Amino acid sequence: MRGLKLSQENLGLSSFLERITRTQVKDCFTEDDTIYVVVEPGQLGKVVGKGGSNIHRIQEELHKRVRVIEFREHLADFIKNIIYPLTVQEIVEESGSGSVIIRDSNKKTKSLLIGREGKNLKVLNRAIKRFFKIEGVKII
Repeated sequence: MRGLKLSQENLGLSSFLERITRTQVKDCFTEDDTIYVVVEPGQLGKVVGKGGSNIHRIQEELHKRVRVIEFREHLADFIKNIIYPLTVQEIVEESGSGSVIIRDSNKKTKSLLIGREGKNLKVLNRAIKRFFKIEGVKII
């Protein structure tokens, strides 16, 4: 696992999220109008809160959408958590090139993974590179 570099904004955001959810936030970053929060395994329910109360409160106060991702030590499991609720046929880490290949035969799933103008793929790359030493993600 890599060492994270947090900006002052991310540190303040992490502190705010920890105060509301009473859990330890592993990482958080903002992309457009969405805040992505990475939490330790088993803490997802606590962050969301009863009936989504914590998430709703955070979204109202920050005026941004919040997406919570549960961290996993194994790369494939972490990717599955990032792309949830989508499921794919296979996630393979290429040893030579240092990239990850996500395979799926369904065109709709692939288009949802990539997103409009590559936005979802960009977020996926950013989240993975913060914790794992990889070159990038390829969707086939």
